[in-house]
Amino acid sequence: MNKNYFKTLLASSIVIALTGCVSTGDNATIQTPKPTSVVASSHDGNSPEMVLDGDAKTRWSANGVGETMTFDYGQTVAFDAVKLSFHKGDKRTTKFDIETSLDGSSWTKVITDGESTGKSLDLERFDFAETQARYIRYVGKGNSSSAWNSVTEFIGVNCKSDYCSDQELPRVDILTPVAIESSSHDGNGPERLFDQDIKTRWSSNGVGETATYDYGSVNQFDAVRLAFHKGNARSTLFDIEVSVDGNTWSKALEGGMSSGAVNGYERFEFAPVEARYVRYVGNGNSKSSWNSVTEFAALNCKINACPTNHIITEDVIAAEKAAEEKRKATAKVDDKRKDLRKGNFGAVVALPCATSCDWDVPLAEPKLPSTPQAGNKPGENFDLTSWYISMPFDHDKNGKPDNVYEWDLANGYEHPELFYTADDGGLVFKTFIKGARTSKNTKFARTEMREMLRQGDKSIDTKGVNKNNWVFSSAPIEDQKAAGGVDGVLEATLKVDHTTTTGELNEVGRFIIGQIHDKDDEPIRLYYRKLPNQDKGTVYFAHENTNKGTDNYYNLVGDMTGVPKDGEGIALGETFSYRIQVVGNEMTVTLMREGKPDAVQVVDMSDSGYDVGGKYMYFKAGVYNQNITGDPDDYVQATFYKLKKSHGKLAAK
Repeated sequence: MNKNYFKTLLASSIVIALTGCVSTGDNATIQTPKPTSVVASSHDGNSPEMVLDGDAKTRWSANGVGETMTFDYGQTVAFDAVKLSFHKGDKRTTKFDIETSLDGSSWTKVITDGESTGKSLDLERFDFAETQARYIRYVGKGNSSSAWNSVTEFIGVNCKSDYCSDQELPRVDILTPVAIESSSHDGNGPERLFDQDIKTRWSSNGVGETATYDYGSVNQFDAVRLAFHKGNARSTLFDIEVSVDGNTWSKALEGGMSSGAVNGYERFEFAPVEARYVRYVGNGNSKSSWNSVTEFAALNCKINACPTNHIITEDVIAAEKAAEEKRKATAKVDDKRKDLRKGNFGAVVALPCATSCDWDVPLAEPKLPSTPQAGNKPGENFDLTSWYISMPFDHDKNGKPDNVYEWDLANGYEHPELFYTADDGGLVFKTFIKGARTSKNTKFARTEMREMLRQGDKSIDTKGVNKNNWVFSSAPIEDQKAAGGVDGVLEATLKVDHTTTTGELNEVGRFIIGQIHDKDDEPIRLYYRKLPNQDKGTVYFAHENTNKGTDNYYNLVGDMTGVPKDGEGIALGETFSYRIQVVGNEMTVTLMREGKPDAVQVVDMSDSGYDVGGKYMYFKAGVYNQNITGDPDDYVQATFYKLKKSHGKLAAK
């Protein structure tokens, strides 16, 4: 069966969307005590306590095989199973081991190479022989798409005393009929009954009209799952008939009637039967003789997924109504967000060189004051002849962010809200959550400069191993000869004025203040992050290993969680400096603060894949938001007081 089958809007999905909670079943009672604490080997800001909060929208995430969560129950407990749910659990399988321990030192593996179904966002149960333990350890082995481990919920249980349903065990796919026929239809044919789309339907007018499934062989069934057109506005009447040979029919369900309250799936159960053919017999609806069914499947609840909330109750009805109201409200917000993502905002500023700046010679280096001065244009305080800036709006309506190139920056470009000189002479960069994307590979908005070694000489292309870009001294000699520089240093002094305060936990408060970018990847992305409930923020960076397809994170002050350690951290308005230096395959990143020792991290890039031919580099600086889930008008802002870069040349041999 298609893996997207369960992605259709289900009543169970509605409950999760509304409450964010993972169902543990009917009156699900868990007698086993909860853990007293949980720690993880690492995380990306989605910390391990999230798996104990009963909320399917939160998670623990860590990248790499062997990453762990360790649960301490504070006492010895008898366990014989764990219940787990997974981020994107309906789109990919997740692999893991489960280990237990009495003392936290000696461990016994009770589940080896466990694997989720890849078909459900709900809890899945994994059984093992009963064991006494104080600690349970989850050992992640990545998922079917990547090395990431992302778990939304974890419960240790003993099925002798705790609620344990067969529905939590791995389920068999619902059977797909080999043929579907109907007695008639109005153009909405019966094949639409099994297309996993509740926006399509089979429709036929008249009592006794039928839709028949042929499963190709005899199977056992004990229920049907149905969804109805206008299912929340009227009740639909029907019978279910079954046959072994397609000639002799018996009624498995007579006088069936939908709730008239939901558009999602409804399950109707009957005594187990053996059948090859299953027939839906329409008896019209509460308003007319039309039969309009959006989805139809025959089930065997002993082996198929049969969620309890497909049996319609007042709670399910209330959940669907609330979810529908929320959906409508969200749709309005999304419509606004989509428009803002097109870059339809911000003052329109004329470019200084709108008529004649297509020069084929480099721009002259400007004469600059010793310190940035208030009242000057950005290009009068900083050498911007070898940068262009990407703005988050799209005033020229070409579907891309507006770029302002070297010649315009050098000749006085500024934007009154997003790129301007502050009262103290600093250069302000600001960008919102709203904004146009710079490429198909990003979803975030930016006000960020890109290094351009050509200095306005349009005869040199922006991309490629050429005089506009630089390479590592570990690159092939021919690339070093062709490039505009070899190795490089980027130095900046700045303060952060504002970070985002809205959005999902893993995104709020974070943005990028400096980068080295190559043709496709990033040797470094330097982050600042401050959470709304913290007085200070953290600085860390990611290094992308192109050979392994992974990001390695390094801490400078605090870490990616945004929670400073031991009173450390950098507050809003606090000035600091960074220096990124590359020599061959060695990158040194230094963070400097007055009155504090420098924080230094050295990265060996010899196995990262940047020393092969065709890898051209460029620095980036400014503000690159890393939040798409918050209020569109929320923003990040930083003020730069120093921004300098330099490069070497190919050493003579």
